[in-house]
Order: sequence, then C-alpha cells, then structure tokens
Amino acid sequence: MKTRRILLLSLLLAAPALSIAPDSVAGGDVLAVIVNKSNPVSSLSQDELRPIFQTTKKSWSSGEDAAPINLPEDNPLRNDFDQAVLGLDPERVARYWTDRKVRGGARPPVRVPTTAAVLKAVAAKAGAIGYIRLTEVNRSVKVVAKISGGKLSGP
Repeated sequence: MKTRRILLLSLLLAAPALSIAPDSVAGGDVLAVIVNKSNPVSSLSQDELRPIFQTTKKSWSSGEDAAPINLPEDNPLRNDFDQAVLGLDPERVARYWTDRKVRGGARPPVRVPTTAAVLKAVAAKAGAIGYIRLTEVNRSVKVVAKISGGKLSGP
C-alpha cells in the first residue's frame, strides 16, 4: 500500500514535466530565425537562408553585410537548424567547413555560446541573422522564419 502511494505521488509530481509545452513539437523546441529590426527582409525561405549560413551570400539586398551567427556544433538547437536549413547532419556540416577551409573559402559564421548571446548580437548588428527558441524572442529582433518538427516555415 505504501509503495503504491509513493508510485502515485511520483507520477503526479512528474506529470507536469512530461507535458509538451505549447511552443514545442514532439518534445523539440520551435526555433525562430531572427534578424536585426532594421533589416527590411520580412521572411526567408530555405533557399535564401542556406547561402547566408554557408557564407556564400555575403550581403543583404539593402547592401548591408550579412552576418550569420551560429551556436556551438554540439548544441541541439544548432543540429536542428543545420538539418532544417542546410539539410546536413553534424558530421556533414563539419566536413563542409573543413573542405571550405582547405580550399581557401570563406570562414564559417561567427559562433556564440548561448541563445542569449545570439539574441544580443542580432539586436546589436544591422546585418546579423541567427536563431533562438521562439519563446526567447523579444522586441529587439524580427522573426523571418520558424523551424518546427524539422520543417522551415514563414514567420
């Protein structure tokens, strides 16, 4: 009887942690691709995002330098972003940048340690673009795309 009560109590206490938050899909975070508020872009597709984050597109239509910002390679949000936007798993992304370095290509996007740092950097630099959890977005940036369940969609 005591064991049943302990088990029931454990289940009741664990239930809130097991529920999926409204900004989650299948347990994964919804990502927001963000740009500086001064950027005239209102939405970006995968075909537009890929060259920015592969650093083959170096400027916006306004003439401002594009400044993509990434999270560290081992960050799950980075892996979700790379899969949805670049169509590459972490190993293939690493090979891509190694190949670019060997061939003398452009450097990879600036890497910052946290989503808070991404938000701060994008808010501070006119040409910056990055990605954070949708729940972290504030008025200092503009959402131009969302990633949910591995799929990219409009803002």
